[in-house]
Amino acid sequence: MKDNGKDDVVEIFEPGEEDDELYSVLDDDRRAELDELVGLHVEGLELWETSLGDEDADEPVTPENRAFFDVDLLFEGGMALELYVATVFPGPDSDPVVGLDGIYEIVGKLSDEQLELLDYEQADDDGGLALAFGKGDKTHQVIVANAWMISEWEEADEEDEEEA
Repeated sequence: MKDNGKDDVVEIFEPGEEDDELYSVLDDDRRAELDELVGLHVEGLELWETSLGDEDADEPVTPENRAFFDVDLLFEGGMALELYVATVFPGPDSDPVVGLDGIYEIVGKLSDEQLELLDYEQADDDGGLALAFGKGDKTHQVIVANAWMISEWEEADEEDEEEA
């Protein structure tokens, strides 16, 4: 009898990533997690050159035509908000930024200017997450992501930085 593949094991996750779950719809648990980030400023970030959405693009994604990106936002207190297939709007009434250089420039202001997460909401009826960043009551930029995850990051101690 021929092997029908029932004994084959297909690994979907990399080892150690089994607990990582991307979210795309706001529920009570996700709201509680995000509520902890409201009012905190972004201390750092890691912007990726590729995005999970690149595979679904109609045409090859180049730095010049990139509209979607993935970024890890590092908040004070050791919390990280990982955003996937995101777009950035330099203001609440602006068009989305296109081009990797422009995305770096606008998203970089989150940590350079220590902007705070002011508010969030589900992006639309299908899900996603819309985030407003700024200072006080003034929104400086909006990021909309198709998926997200909250994780932790270790803040470097000043002593560790001096030793490096």
